[in-house]
Amino acid sequence: MKIRDGFVTNSSSTNFLIISKKELTDEYLYKKLGFKQNSTFREKGLELCQNILYSNFFEFDELNYENIKKTFGEKAAIKYQELIKKNYHIHTGSTSSDEDTLTSFFTCDSFEIDKKDFYLNGIECTW
Repeated sequence: MKIRDGFVTNSSSTNFLIISKKELTDEYLYKKLGFKQNSTFREKGLELCQNILYSNFFEFDELNYENIKKTFGEKAAIKYQELIKKNYHIHTGSTSSDEDTLTSFFTCDSFEIDKKDFYLNGIECTW
């Protein structure tokens, strides 16, 4: 029998890919995630956006079609291949359920946003 001593975590993480026509900023991502400008969640929503943009970078040795396909699936890889030619901004990252409440909620599910000028793939969610 093995006994674990010390800190034990039951955390999850989500790797994500963002492809955006505009350069990614906290405010732009806040809007694209569907938050209303004067929302009572504004402070927490912006904190989530900062966690997405500035922490826990998920990086590839090389950002290319095959690596995107392997991690996020063929649909994401095709989008990447089409939009990189149009100089869209590409961002990969990771969030953890060990972060603030809204980021934890965001992290604990798989999701996808597919708009004309903005694509976010968070399907790679692991527990």
